Amino acid sequence: MATFLTGGSGYIGSYLAVGLLERHDEPLNLLVRAADQREAERKLWQALQLHLDFPAFRRYLDNSIRIFRGDLTEPHFGLDGDEYDALVASTDSVLHCAASLNRKSEKTCLNVNLRGTLEVAQLARRAQQTHGLRRFSQISTVAVAGHRSNEVVTEDRSIDWERSDYDPYARTKKF
Repeated sequence: MATFLTGGSGYIGSYLAVGLLERHDEPLNLLVRAADQREAERKLWQALQLHLDFPAFRRYLDNSIRIFRGDLTEPHFGLDGDEYDALVASTDSVLHCAASLNRKSEKTCLNVNLRGTLEVAQLARRAQQTHGLRRFSQISTVAVAGHRSNEVVTEDRSIDWERSDYDPYARTKKF
């Protein structure tokens, strides 16, 4: 079984991908938005080259990484039925860290940070119903707390629904 990681070609996701590859002896399913396999591999190499030399990257790509070319905001990530079924069947952990950091576009943030997260949650639910799910983790942001100054903010009080000082990114992460 594999861990499904979203955002693996991003800044935080690249650290998580390498950490998982180096510390765990299990496959890694990666969702990569790309036109073809070559572009997906290039995109992934650009992200992981900060952490790995090319021979190690190639070894992981050949033995541990399964790339699913898709889009977080599309139903079933835009994968065809067989690909999506393979993703569900092989995933027993989900680590969702993909996000739109666009602080100006409400639409982009809504699509990625809300619609995308719902797609990931649906995949996790299907995996749970099919064979069980070990873990679902979502990386979020301190931005959900809004603008704060010299305050102690505990996790259970971090989201204040009365605050209106959120930009589109923080607002969608809060939701």
